[in-house]
Amino acid sequence: MFAASFLGIPPELRIIIYEFYLDDHRRVKSKRQPSNEHLRILRTCKSISHEAADSFWQYISLRHERQIRGFLAADHCVARIRYADVANDGRMVQSPNMQPTPVSQLRSAISRMASLQFLRVFECRQGFPTSDLHNLALFSLQFEKSLYPPDSSRDLLSYELFIDPDTRAQMFDVISPRHVQKLRVSGNCHLPLQQATPALRHLTLFAITGNYFDRHSLETCFSGSRLDSFIYGMGHRLGFEIRDRHLHSLITHLGGSHLRKLVLVGCSRLTTDAIAECLLHTSALEYFALSIATVNELRRNFILALPRTLRIVKLQVTHVWYAIPLLQEERGLCDALEMEVLKRVPRPIAVHVNFHNSLMNEGDRAERWRRIAGEAGFSFRIGPWEENEEI
Repeated sequence: MFAASFLGIPPELRIIIYEFYLDDHRRVKSKRQPSNEHLRILRTCKSISHEAADSFWQYISLRHERQIRGFLAADHCVARIRYADVANDGRMVQSPNMQPTPVSQLRSAISRMASLQFLRVFECRQGFPTSDLHNLALFSLQFEKSLYPPDSSRDLLSYELFIDPDTRAQMFDVISPRHVQKLRVSGNCHLPLQQATPALRHLTLFAITGNYFDRHSLETCFSGSRLDSFIYGMGHRLGFEIRDRHLHSLITHLGGSHLRKLVLVGCSRLTTDAIAECLLHTSALEYFALSIATVNELRRNFILALPRTLRIVKLQVTHVWYAIPLLQEERGLCDALEMEVLKRVPRPIAVHVNFHNSLMNEGDRAERWRRIAGEAGFSFRIGPWEENEEI
């Protein structure tokens, strides 16, 4: 019944629907690797299988060794794959008188994806047993060498890590960064110094442990980049904390004036002076999200530095548990937000805020803001928004 009614839609619209469905299916939810459920639609009927095959076989998700071996046994889809989500085992084994080889066959699978351009790497939850390997074998963890063929001539356009905070990753050990346009870094990561990333346009740093970015500046790690978007999320209680010098590096050396999207979630080390100076140099900014926990400083009203190009604004101001809330300074932010964002022309398309409840109830501020948004016709929400932010 579904197939019959769906096939009544014009074919050019069905193709668009397939693309939208695949994009939604590939979306990472709660940092979990997507499945291959999209391929089930190909079994609905021959017409849908014929129409959707080109779109759906562009993507594969390999979550464990059984899927990897099944993929290696299939020849009809390998050359079409452009998007791959993989769970990386990371283990290398070296038997006596032999070169180190990966425990998993993931590297062999990736080597056959001749059209691969978009790679996302997830935590391995179902490792391959090692009881049948040589009892004198030596094991080591080599993140990229176990993942990517060392002699590959392909250039990735997107390389994203969705790994646990305590997983060590030596990035760009094998993969070339020269053509990577979108990069997501997570885990206990390390990068080669002075490595040129001239094509990099979208950078995400999330739940990074260790002290690598405490010891090295952003321009040293991502030399030659001109970013269109920068996203940071602390993501872990021991995660890397972004500081003023990182924002300065972003604006000065990584093309901050071209930024269209800036997301800073879980910040407690940034000063309002640094935030304001950053915003003053982002004249093309369209999307700004800031979640900050104050300690003893909220001196500068950074709302006044927001560019008029902004279309989406998300703000959250709280205080760390051992500090006193800076209500007077926060009240100034609220007043500036109402005049400079909610009432300005052109109007934004979405505003999400989370301030202390006492300020929201003060003078019916919350109701007044909802009324302004309703009359202007833009989306407005009060309350925590961090969990819904895609990082």
